[in-house]
Amino acid sequence: MRAILARIVPDDIKGLDVLVGSCVISVLTLLILGAPAKAVVGGCVAILFGLYFFTQPKHALLAVFFIRVVIDLFWWVPASLGGLNVLEAFGGGIAALAAVLFYLELRRVERIPGFLAMACYLAVLVIAAGRSGDVRDAAEIMAKYIVPLLLMFLISAMMTTRDWRHRLLLVMTLGGVVSLMVSTYHLGSGQIYEHYRQGYYRLVGGYHNLHNHALFLLTLNTMLLFWLTNTTGWKRVMVLGLQGLALACMYYTFVRTALTGFAVFVGVYLAIQRRWGLLGLGLGAGLILVLTNASMQDRFSDLVTFLGDDALADRRTLGSGRIGIWTSSMAEFSRQSPGDILLGLGIGGHYEMTDMYADMYRSTEKSENLDSHNDYLSLLYQLGPIAVLSYIALQIEVVRQGLFVFRNAADSWTRKFGAYMIALTSVTVVTNFLSNSYIQRVTVAWLFWGMVGILFASSLEIRRRQALEQRPGVVPLPPAAKNAA
Repeated sequence: MRAILARIVPDDIKGLDVLVGSCVISVLTLLILGAPAKAVVGGCVAILFGLYFFTQPKHALLAVFFIRVVIDLFWWVPASLGGLNVLEAFGGGIAALAAVLFYLELRRVERIPGFLAMACYLAVLVIAAGRSGDVRDAAEIMAKYIVPLLLMFLISAMMTTRDWRHRLLLVMTLGGVVSLMVSTYHLGSGQIYEHYRQGYYRLVGGYHNLHNHALFLLTLNTMLLFWLTNTTGWKRVMVLGLQGLALACMYYTFVRTALTGFAVFVGVYLAIQRRWGLLGLGLGAGLILVLTNASMQDRFSDLVTFLGDDALADRRTLGSGRIGIWTSSMAEFSRQSPGDILLGLGIGGHYEMTDMYADMYRSTEKSENLDSHNDYLSLLYQLGPIAVLSYIALQIEVVRQGLFVFRNAADSWTRKFGAYMIALTSVTVVTNFLSNSYIQRVTVAWLFWGMVGILFASSLEIRRRQALEQRPGVVPLPPAAKNAA
C-alpha cells in the first residue's frame, strides 16, 4: 500500500497510507461479510481498478475511454450495483476516481487553459445540485456534466508526449470501430426495418437511443476523416473502407442533427487547411446528394419552410417541434424569479420549462419529461447563464488553442489535429444548438473533451518548447529534430 501511495503523493505519507489502507480493508470486510457474491466481486474489481487508476493513470485513461465507448452497447444487460445499472455504475465510479486524481494533480491542472471557466461552471453546478429535489437524479446528471471536463484536464496534464496522445486517440477510434462493426451487423441483418419513426425506417444499431447512435457515428466519422488525412498506403485504404461504412450507417439513422454536423465538420476542417479542391468536391457531392435524394429533400424541407414566406406554416411545429419548444420554454423561463433566472432552477428544472409546449402541442404527458432539444437552453434552465457562458468560454478556448497548435506545431499530425479540433468544436456548437448533444449525451461528451485534453497537452508542449528556445544560449532545434521530438 505504501509503495502504491508513494506514486501518488511523494511526500510524507504515513498518515495517508494508514487511512486509505484502513478504508480499503473496511470496505472489503463489509463486502465479504454482508454483501451478495456479485457485489463482492464488483467491489473487489472496483478497488483494484481504483488502485490501478492512481498508480498507472495514463494506461488507466486509455482503458477508461475504450470501456466508455464499448459499454454503451451493453444497455440491455440487467446487472446492477447498488441500484445503479452498468452504465451508471461505471460513470459514477470514474467520476469519483477522476475527482480524487484531479485534486491530487491540482497544481498541474490549474495551469491548463480554461481552468477558470471550468471552476465557474463547477461552482454553479454544485449550487444547482443543492437546489434539486431529487438527490439521485441530481448526482447522476452532475456526474454526466462534470466528468468529461475532469478527464480533459487530467489528459492535458498527463499526456505530455506525442506518443501518448497518439495512443489515446487511436484507442478512442478503435473503441468506435467496435461500435461500428455492431452497427454494420445490424444494417446487414435488416434491423432498419424494425424501427419506423417519423416516416422512415431507421438504423438504431447496438444502441437503445437513436440519437445516441447517430451522434456517436457523427463523432466517429470525424475521427476517421482525420485519420484518413494522416495515413498512407494500405492504412489509408482500410480507413477509407471504415469511413464508408460509418457514413452509410449514419445516413440510415436519418437524424438531421448528425448529418448537418458532419457537413459543418467537413467544410470547416478543409477550409482551415485551405484544401479548396477537396472542399469543392465535397460541396458538389453534397449538392448532388440533396438534389437527387428524395429522403434528404424531405428531411430538410423544414428549413425551406422556415426561410420561406408561407404564412400558413406553423413554425412552432418545425424541426420536430423544436421552434415551439424553444420559444415557449424561453417565455416560461423569463417569467421566473430573478434568483432562478440567475442560478437556474436546479438540476432537472429544464423539464418544467417545456411543460407548456407538451400540453399545448404534443400528446406528451407532464410525467414524461419533454427535453429542451437544445443543450444551451438545458444548461440555462438548470444552471443559469453563468454556466452557459462558462461552457461557451471553454469552447472558445478550444478554438484559440486549436489555432495556436495549427500555426505552431512542428509536425504535420499535431498541426492537422489543431485544425481538426477547431472543426469538431464547430460541430459541437451547431449540434448543441440543434438538439441535446455534446452536453447531455455522455459518450460523445467524453470523446470530445478527451480530445480537447489531447489538444491542450499539445499546446502546452509547444509553449514549453518555445520558452526553451527563447532562453539565451539555446540553439533552436532544426525542423527534422522537431519532427522527431
